[in-house]
Amino acid sequence: MQNSPLDDEIFGLYRQVRGGGTYKAHSDNNWFIRVCEPYAKKFPQNYRLISMLVEAMISMRYFDQAEKYINLMQPDNNTEYLRQVYLGDLELAKGNPDHAIAIWNTISENDSMGQYEAGEKFNRLNEYDRAITCFKNAFHTATPPRYLDAVYSLAFLYTKLKRKAEAIEAWQLIISTLVSDYNDYDSESVKWAQDEICKLKDAAVFPD
Repeated sequence: MQNSPLDDEIFGLYRQVRGGGTYKAHSDNNWFIRVCEPYAKKFPQNYRLISMLVEAMISMRYFDQAEKYINLMQPDNNTEYLRQVYLGDLELAKGNPDHAIAIWNTISENDSMGQYEAGEKFNRLNEYDRAITCFKNAFHTATPPRYLDAVYSLAFLYTKLKRKAEAIEAWQLIISTLVSDYNDYDSESVKWAQDEICKLKDAAVFPD
């Protein structure tokens, strides 16, 4: 960390080992904050380190500290949405879901990754219509070769909502995008999507 303070992977590995990942005790978040906060103060351009610090601080309910570092963040042009994501997380942790939703709604519809992150947040709050809109925006504003995370999320959400035809369409979109963007015709990902379509077409999955 001392030799490469801008290498976010080093801090990520430290967080996994000693820093309070989701599978670790909450007290480990304090250790991560104590050890890594000085680096974040000195190198605010390491926005991924600050992201990890903010997550730890929100988990420990250190809300004022978390907001300070959210405002200190220096994300690049492709990750500008992170501020809005974390400000929303902060409001949600404070018990203000309506404020969180309002903040996530300000993420640009043309920001593919931002829309995906907002969709995941809305999905967890059971704001399904908002989530679906965001996942669609995330895919349609992406540039090839397109990541398919948002379409997978759509497929799973449509299945959860028992919207069979739309779930099938989402899996078909995954297959067609694997072909068009990755020249992938027969990988495990393609076979998985084909299997899911077969399951969905089985009337037993969604009885009338």
